[in-house]
Amino acid sequence: MRAALTLAALALALGCQGPAATLVEAPLGGKVRFAPILPDTLDRAAAELAKAALAGDAAKVEAARDALVNAERSERGEDDSSGLVPFALEAADAVLAPGRAGLASGEALLERDDLDPALRERLEREGAADPLVLAQQRLFEARYASFARLFNAVSAPVGRSLLNPLQLPYTLGYSLARAAVDTADADPLDLRRRQVLVYWQDFALRHPDAPEVAELSPRIERYADQWERTRADAALERARDALDAGRVPAALLYAQRSLRHRESGSAAELRDAARQELDAEQHARDRSLGFEASQAPPFGAAERAAILAALVGERDDLVAARVQAELPTDPEGEESARAAPLRFLEASSAGDSALSEPLEALAEQKGSPLARHAAAELSDPLRHPERAYHRARSAERWRTARWVVFGPLTARPDRGGLGATRYLLDLPPRLQSLLLMPIRALELAWRKPTPGHARAAVHARRYLALYPEGVEAGSLRGWLLRHEKHRKNWMGVLRLAEGAPDPDPEELGELRERAAEQGLAVARAEPRRDLRAALLADVGRRFRDTEAGREAGRAAREEAFEGTPHEIRFSRGFLVENPEIAGPQGFDLSPALLDEDPRNGELHPDGVALTGGREAEVSLLAASGDDDDPAEKLYVKLPAERLSRLVARVEETRFRKALLDRDEALVADPQRDAVFERARLGLADSVDMRPGAEARHTYRGVRERYGMVRARDSILPIELVVQGSLADLSLGAFPRLVLPRHSPDAELYRD
Repeated sequence: MRAALTLAALALALGCQGPAATLVEAPLGGKVRFAPILPDTLDRAAAELAKAALAGDAAKVEAARDALVNAERSERGEDDSSGLVPFALEAADAVLAPGRAGLASGEALLERDDLDPALRERLEREGAADPLVLAQQRLFEARYASFARLFNAVSAPVGRSLLNPLQLPYTLGYSLARAAVDTADADPLDLRRRQVLVYWQDFALRHPDAPEVAELSPRIERYADQWERTRADAALERARDALDAGRVPAALLYAQRSLRHRESGSAAELRDAARQELDAEQHARDRSLGFEASQAPPFGAAERAAILAALVGERDDLVAARVQAELPTDPEGEESARAAPLRFLEASSAGDSALSEPLEALAEQKGSPLARHAAAELSDPLRHPERAYHRARSAERWRTARWVVFGPLTARPDRGGLGATRYLLDLPPRLQSLLLMPIRALELAWRKPTPGHARAAVHARRYLALYPEGVEAGSLRGWLLRHEKHRKNWMGVLRLAEGAPDPDPEELGELRERAAEQGLAVARAEPRRDLRAALLADVGRRFRDTEAGREAGRAAREEAFEGTPHEIRFSRGFLVENPEIAGPQGFDLSPALLDEDPRNGELHPDGVALTGGREAEVSLLAASGDDDDPAEKLYVKLPAERLSRLVARVEETRFRKALLDRDEALVADPQRDAVFERARLGLADSVDMRPGAEARHTYRGVRERYGMVRARDSILPIELVVQGSLADLSLGAFPRLVLPRHSPDAELYRD
């Protein structure tokens, strides 16, 4: 009876009727039975070869290999291939020709016509991964890149001067001079040659007796010396940057690192300079901390009460205590040593700029011991955020004005003679950029917020938090509103508008709608299930009077009642492109679900998803037949054996496609891999409910990812460039050699 109900539910799904969202104890396509496969002569010969290869017996491996080759020749003839022989030859070569001797065997194996495509690709990659082959490839790329830069330095000015040939001598000379300066300023050992050095060193360590090592040893020593020079120069440059920025300990560290790689007078001088500055700072610190109790003025009870009131933030008590403790001034009109600290405490506790005038006056005094403390107090952004805001705004306005007026002329030249030479070479084009000042002024309307705006916003928010009724609260709130609107941060805009003295109810309603939409978008983008549910619930509670808030509430309820521990989805496009996963070896979907005929039932583009445990969610096309309509869901429980076989098939397909197609890269996903491993071991029923273990992954087809045609890189090393300039109204076209791309591991060799 139960089986009949299951089949009825499946038939209902195939007919595009709304399936009942219930869990049924049945596979997707009925029980599949596989007939036992009886081993033949080739299978037995392959098994003997596998045993001999695992045992490492060369004689038995050779005999088993010959037996398999003879068995295929006798059973299938010369024109029919089972595909076993290439794998057998590779397994035999692993024992008979280990190490580098196997490279020649692999090259000979590639000459065969009956190689499996995945095996051929793997052998080609193994051959290309040889350290000597990689080193030769990187050397060729380095030399080609040098030639390409020289070629482009000539072709670019020639092409741009077609409309104005009189400029050719200048543009060509400028381009060649700039290329010469860049070459002279390059690292002693460029990135690709660093890789070459590592490949050669790795080869020498693995094969010290190889004949190539003796030839490579002098080149390895030369490249290693250039690498030490490169590291020393890089550390020295960082030391100079750190010293200019006032980071003296970092400057000392980098200078010492440069000296470890190579002795240099410049690095030694910079190290000594950094040490002198550190010694001076330490001396000043020791002098500041070397305060003796006998030097302190004898404070009485009133002064102590004032100091205690300042420390706990009781301003009224501080003023009262200060008035009681204040001593008369001396004949010259200056405050006494006992009253000055109390004045300082009172002024520093005011905080707001309108109340800190005594602190400003104290900071301007010459020779006063409290002037330095008053200046430091005024420059503290935590105590006086309005001053930090004005400083940040002033610096940003100055940077913007310089950029609008001077453009690239604001760039500072690099250090050294080469930096000055490069700046002088670039000076004529920079001067031409002055003509583009109106265009830069127009760009201000679309310019994104800069780090200077962000710093000013931080100080403005701190001021409003400390002094919501302060003197400058209105102007800072208005600037913050414009800043957040420009960023489209509607949550921040709403928060500021609600804190205004007299907010406009109509404007608040519009801002709440926008803030709710923003919060809903952020919540839905959260990958973790628990955080997503919490964010949706928070948006629903805070903005229950908005449409987006009500939608967030519905989504939060769906997360609570319909959420699944995992969601590993296989789209319809992926299942169509991989019939081995959709077929009997995988989900065993009915062919009617993938025949693109909605009349007999069709799979929705969402496809099938593993939702945790052994449950699978089948998304069927709605009765309307429209892909954009919500799918009708059917929930099915897979047998443990089928789930284990399905996961194994998916993994095998992934690895095979990664070998055959560069666009099918293996993407790391630890949560998904953990779910698959539990399924392979038969532990799928014990679901890991921790939010951090949630697996969310989607397998999509190639056409779904790339459209009808995938973009491909041109095989030609040259491209045609059309380039113009508004400064001199020039237009030209020229060929340019494309520089070779760096290998994926190039980032490991940059520093």
